[in-house]
Amino acid sequence: MGAKHPVKRPVTAKEAALKFGVNPRTVRAYIAQPRDQWMSEHALTRSEPWRSLGISRATWYRRGKPAPPPPAQA
Repeated sequence: MGAKHPVKRPVTAKEAALKFGVNPRTVRAYIAQPRDQWMSEHALTRSEPWRSLGISRATWYRRGKPAPPPPAQA
């Protein structure tokens, strides 16, 4: 699953690094998304709701991301 607002950069990290005289890793670290932001956007994958339904991830997506049934109340 891609980003909601993908940004196509006009130059690669290697090209930018050569332009600014730094290591390509420095460029990648500068433009990287903060971890907490990434984790909040990918919480669904980490929670694995398809497992509670007993189906595969692909089947879960094909069925339109169904929610697990609510717990039975007595």
